[in-house]
Amino acid sequence: MKRASIWILLGSLAALMGFSVHLAATRIYQVDECAELTVARILATGQAKTYLGDTGLLQFPLSWAIHGASRSVDFYVSARLVMVAIFWLNLVLIAIATGERLLSRRGLVALLGAATLAPLWDYGFEIRHDNLLLTGLLLTWCVVRVRPKGPPSYLVAGALAVALQFSARKAFVYVIPLSLALLVFPPPGHQTPRWKLALFWVVGALGMLAALRLVYGAYGATGLWDVQRTGLQFVSKVATGGDRFGPGMALGRLLGQTPLLLTLVVSAFVAVAVDLRRRGRAALAWDGSVPEALLLAVAFAALIVNPTPYPYNLLHLVPYAFLFAFRHASVLFREIRDAPALLPAVGTVLVFVHLVPFCVATRRHWDWPNSRQTCLMRLAEDLTDPTKDPVFDGIGMVLTRPIIHPESFLHSLTFESFIKGSGPQVRDMLATRPAAVVIPNYRTDWLPPADHAAIRERYVALADDFWVLGKVLPAGGGAFQIFHPGRYRISSLGGSDLAAECPGGSGRLFTPTDEASFTATLDGVPVSSRPVELTVGRHWIESKPDCQPAVVWVGPQRDRVGRLSPSDHRWLFVNWY
Repeated sequence: MKRASIWILLGSLAALMGFSVHLAATRIYQVDECAELTVARILATGQAKTYLGDTGLLQFPLSWAIHGASRSVDFYVSARLVMVAIFWLNLVLIAIATGERLLSRRGLVALLGAATLAPLWDYGFEIRHDNLLLTGLLLTWCVVRVRPKGPPSYLVAGALAVALQFSARKAFVYVIPLSLALLVFPPPGHQTPRWKLALFWVVGALGMLAALRLVYGAYGATGLWDVQRTGLQFVSKVATGGDRFGPGMALGRLLGQTPLLLTLVVSAFVAVAVDLRRRGRAALAWDGSVPEALLLAVAFAALIVNPTPYPYNLLHLVPYAFLFAFRHASVLFREIRDAPALLPAVGTVLVFVHLVPFCVATRRHWDWPNSRQTCLMRLAEDLTDPTKDPVFDGIGMVLTRPIIHPESFLHSLTFESFIKGSGPQVRDMLATRPAAVVIPNYRTDWLPPADHAAIRERYVALADDFWVLGKVLPAGGGAFQIFHPGRYRISSLGGSDLAAECPGGSGRLFTPTDEASFTATLDGVPVSSRPVELTVGRHWIESKPDCQPAVVWVGPQRDRVGRLSPSDHRWLFVNWY
């Protein structure tokens, strides 16, 4: 029975691992992932010296993974596979942090329990620096609390404390209280004076600082102190800004995704309170579950004080809740394992209160594929030159193409000041450096009406979420302006591949046609529906009185774009589904 249970556990873990790889490759991408990969590509292409923003530690392994890729889709797939490795590393560290031997049956149970925490599947293999921050915090807990080795453990803890400051801006919220607790109250098993442990912690911290100095210098990336300075400025701006909300959106997800975990956490806190009342200060020791309770309390406090506690912050709450709950569950199991009559009830609870919610929560990711995103990325690359033709989406989704302006990224925390500030507006950016392709999404909806009007004036829609340079003229033709030189296809509106209700057209639905021929004159010269090279400036088309001409950008390679399936731009990126 023991051998069979081990094989069942291993088989379940293997199935989950395969499923995680599949989801990593096919699940919808988030806007934060685009931002992470934008910086990673800057490192991979040797442009770090020209980049004025901060560079986190996660971007370095990502830059190695995506080095040599030529298509945006390859960037995302490679980076997601790196994150899957970090995801499973974190799960293994959670299992080790329970104190169980990983290759034992109890250790495999702990690993399977961690691997079926739905919030970790929501964000655990997304391209986020939070996942690397979780790795460092769990590793610190393991080397000092679970596997104490004296000075070597504190050497590693000091190095990690510094490294984590360069992985995420909010790392100090977790690192400072954790480091102070480990330095002031060393766990048992470190048979070394406290001053010596502190000395090794400082040596590790200084060693890591020197190593990071070398790494950043080798890449020519933003200086070490600039990273911290810009990070602290960002944190200060967010903390004092007006865009604040409570943690209800994040915590509310736990009710449906991890009901058993919440129940065990509440029960564990009750047990700790009873033990404190019974034993007093003697209960505040490393040999119980109080350290895990305090670790969870710190993580919960960090979520509460966070001015923008988006649901991905559950990455820094659920793992510590699991460690606390697992220790409590182990005590409960030891008390009931001698009562065989209760085992079926325990199994039923595990299935219907933990595994079923996990399956329901994880199954929904199948309904949100990245197929539309990858289709638009490939099409945008096919319609543009890597150096001459920018793409605008406010996000940076098409990584292989230039952007219209360094300030063209639209972020929820900085957008209000951006559109109300004295800097250039998006319409000015598009006028100075016109994008060949515009990909609307929920963030471009934030733009003011004047920006939307400028886009409708210069672009035509192949779909609601994909626009290109062009113009729909009145019946019989007329004058139009070209703002960006390149290849355009001139045809009738019905044969233009534009969306069935094209902004800038008649405002009415038209019937797409595959006309065999099209005749008109461009600046007095006969022209067909074959692409022509147009220069910047004013041009004139004349056609039959019953024909409404359309001018559509096709880029340097294609002769025709082809029809896109209908889609709603508001669903190109979806947060917190």
